[in-house]
Amino acid sequence: MTTPDMDPGGPWQPTASSVPEPVPAEPAARAPRRVGIVVALVLAIVVALGFAAAFAWQSLARANWEAQNDALRLRVEDLTLTLSDQNARMAELEEAESQLETLKEEYSAAVNTGARSTEVVTELEQIVDAYGQCVEAQQEHFEVLRNADRYVASSIVSSERSIVEFCDQVHQSYVAFRAENG
Repeated sequence: MTTPDMDPGGPWQPTASSVPEPVPAEPAARAPRRVGIVVALVLAIVVALGFAAAFAWQSLARANWEAQNDALRLRVEDLTLTLSDQNARMAELEEAESQLETLKEEYSAAVNTGARSTEVVTELEQIVDAYGQCVEAQQEHFEVLRNADRYVASSIVSSERSIVEFCDQVHQSYVAFRAENG
């Protein structure tokens, strides 16, 4: 027995028009481009690390700047106080120099007029000499203050205290002299 599709002359004989044409195979779907994803991922990581490094550098620079700013601010305050102290001492020195000039004039007047006794002149000479020593000591102390980093702070304070006490004693002597002799 023959089957209809096997029968060479049967109705089921394939004809050229009844045979389907072969359909071209669909191209296989491309495998995802893994290389592109890897490159994009690496670039994203590099960019993220770049931003992190920039942020860390900025934070470090800011912290360093703030620390330096604080240190400089303290130094400025210290220098301002030192300058203020030196200006006050300069005013004291100028006052002592003015008093020295007044004493020199009085001394000259006393010597020239001969109206005063030798004891008064001697006392006035001693006061003038003491004022001169006071002025010299203060000038030397100002040099020490200008180079304070070379000296021990307690030594500077002690020296200043003794100079101030000496100059105060000289001034008191001058005030007493003026009260006695006009």
